[in-house]
Amino acid sequence: MSIPVIDLFAGPGGLGEGFSSILDENGDRVFEIKLSIEKDENAHKTLELRSFTRQFPIGGIPKEYYEYVKNYKYRTDKADRAKLFSLYPDQAIIAQKEAWLCELGHDNFPSELVDERITEALDGENNWLLIGGPPCQAYSLVGRARRGGMKEDDPRVYLYQQYLRTIAMHQPAVFVMENVKGLLSAELDGESIFSMILNDLKRPHRLFPQGQDAEYRIFSLVTPYKELDDNDDPVYDNDRDFLIQSEKYGIPQKRHRVILLGVRKDVDHENFSPLVQEDAVSLREVIGDLPKLRSGIGRKINGLNSKGRNAYLKIEDNWENWLKITQSYLEKLESELDIKKEDLNQKDKMTQGSNYIEVKLDAKNNPLHSWYNDPELNGVLNHETRKHLKEDLGRYLFSSLFLRQKGEFPRMKDYPDWLLPNHKSARDEGKFTDRFRTQKSDIPATTITSHISKDGHYFIHYDPQQCRSLTVREAARVQTFPDNYFFCGSRTHQFHQVGNAVPPLLASDIGKIVMNLF
Repeated sequence: MSIPVIDLFAGPGGLGEGFSSILDENGDRVFEIKLSIEKDENAHKTLELRSFTRQFPIGGIPKEYYEYVKNYKYRTDKADRAKLFSLYPDQAIIAQKEAWLCELGHDNFPSELVDERITEALDGENNWLLIGGPPCQAYSLVGRARRGGMKEDDPRVYLYQQYLRTIAMHQPAVFVMENVKGLLSAELDGESIFSMILNDLKRPHRLFPQGQDAEYRIFSLVTPYKELDDNDDPVYDNDRDFLIQSEKYGIPQKRHRVILLGVRKDVDHENFSPLVQEDAVSLREVIGDLPKLRSGIGRKINGLNSKGRNAYLKIEDNWENWLKITQSYLEKLESELDIKKEDLNQKDKMTQGSNYIEVKLDAKNNPLHSWYNDPELNGVLNHETRKHLKEDLGRYLFSSLFLRQKGEFPRMKDYPDWLLPNHKSARDEGKFTDRFRTQKSDIPATTITSHISKDGHYFIHYDPQQCRSLTVREAARVQTFPDNYFFCGSRTHQFHQVGNAVPPLLASDIGKIVMNLF
């Protein structure tokens, strides 16, 4: 039988995807997502759609799913999805029940309702898995809750405590909790927030006495513990022992996150061993086989308006205009950098990509090809460039060419005056020093964050000929989402989901550790 999983603060489902990917010797899923809770409407749609695909045998996703994602249109999605689901009503009903659009801690979703849904999903199973990444913006509330207790109907109860409450009330055999690196340095009145949270997670009934009194051992997933203390808890030297540096474990991204493994004390932990380090995977290895694209162009600066701010003029977005603009910048940059314009001549006309591009992908240089690839897809999803300001194209070209020549992307002090943004503090070493970051091709990428939904300045493609920021699919590759994993919503919504996720491949490796515990 599969191990039931409850996923809180699920985002687009990175943790759940990783655990769901693990198969037993019969080719069946070891873990089964029973309930995934997410408050964002578009991430919820992504969760629901992915759950729908999991209701079919491995390798048996129906052809209508592929037609749906290939022809996805944000504005007609409600009707298009209803049509797809009507063809497979049994699978659709399960998916719609599993993915719950719910804001934990909100008055519209009282604790009793959440408990009811979790209890129903578990169907009497005591040995189950809780996963999730509760946001911890309101660190100061940890101390407040510890000092003054907590009321279940208090709207100020923050999200980490919703996760803690679920542990206290429903006692999973194992839980996996992901959070940001900043958790390690956060303090309240001189006391470490991380230490408070560790103590809460070990004995959640202290804050929720109405729950059960199960206790948990909290393990690092990357560092062996030294010993068990008098309370039978693992002992570590440093809080940083709980920090996972993803690039050391085969993830093509320098994503550093705190991920905790909690094991109920009646569960045998002798089979536990931390993750094993793997060879680094570079950005070029995971996105180099994707179709080459040009950026879009939307507008250019046209003087200042009456308030002294930039005024803009629209530019027709086509290949000819794009080529003319980039070539003119190349001419100017010949005197700034050791380049020759003819070395970057565009031999082939490029497009901006699209929601789906039919293409045969080359597996030769991609060590994660088998993880990403779905032969039934026969192409690439979510691979479409965003529109950029004309002046930003010049900065992207300069940054990528500078990196190619000097081995490092330029800081603002390195830019010629005529390329600087119209900010008084453009050369301010504190604020704008790395405003335009070209990703290095031969090492793992920097951390993909939700900020990528706002602009692409921190995620410039290393290829000057393409002169653009990364696409949703490229960001998803960096995050190790399989190629048939489709992100719903507008492109901005898609970027936001990708940036907030846990890398599924890392989650899969963690899942194998958890499987051994079960």
